[in-house]
Amino acid sequence: MLGRSDQTTSRDAIFGEFEVVDYGDIPGRLAMTDFFLDFWRSKGGETRDASRADISPNELKKYLEHVVLLDVVREETSWKLIVRLIGGHVSGFYGEITGKDVRDMENNKAIERIYHACGKVIENGLPKMTVSPALSPDRKYLEAIALYLPLFDKNGEVNKIMVAVHVSTPSQS
Repeated sequence: MLGRSDQTTSRDAIFGEFEVVDYGDIPGRLAMTDFFLDFWRSKGGETRDASRADISPNELKKYLEHVVLLDVVREETSWKLIVRLIGGHVSGFYGEITGKDVRDMENNKAIERIYHACGKVIENGLPKMTVSPALSPDRKYLEAIALYLPLFDKNGEVNKIMVAVHVSTPSQS
C-alpha cells in the first residue's frame, strides 16, 4: 500500500483551478519537491515515523525560505490548520500568518486548495502536491507548486504537515 499512487477522483481534478498530484506521480517534476520528498522518506515518512522532532532546519537550509509548517488541530467534528512557521518566499506571496489559521489568509482560492490537499494528506498519510496558477492583483506568476508532507505523532496520526512551496515567475521559466 505504501508508495502506491492513490487514485485521483474527479473532484480532485476539477476542484478549483489546480491539479492534485498523487504520491506516486510526484517524483521528477521539480528539483525542490524531489529534495523534500527524499528528505521525508529518509525520516521514515512512509512508515509513519517522520515527526517534527526529526526535522532540523540545518538540513533544509537550501530551501528553508520555501517551508511552511502547519499544526493539524483536531476539534470535536472537524480540524483546522495553524501556521507555525512560514518561510520568506512563501510569506512574500501569501502574507505573514504565523500563529494563525490558514483561513485567515486573504486568498480564498488558496485557502480552499490548502484545506483540500491537507484533508487528503490527513486521510491517507501520504504526500500530495498541488500545481496551480499563481495570480495576485499586482503581480502575475506562472504557477505555484506546493508539496504537502505528513508528519506523525507517536500513534501514527498526522499531527503536522510540512509544505514546500515554490512560486515561479515568468523570469524563472
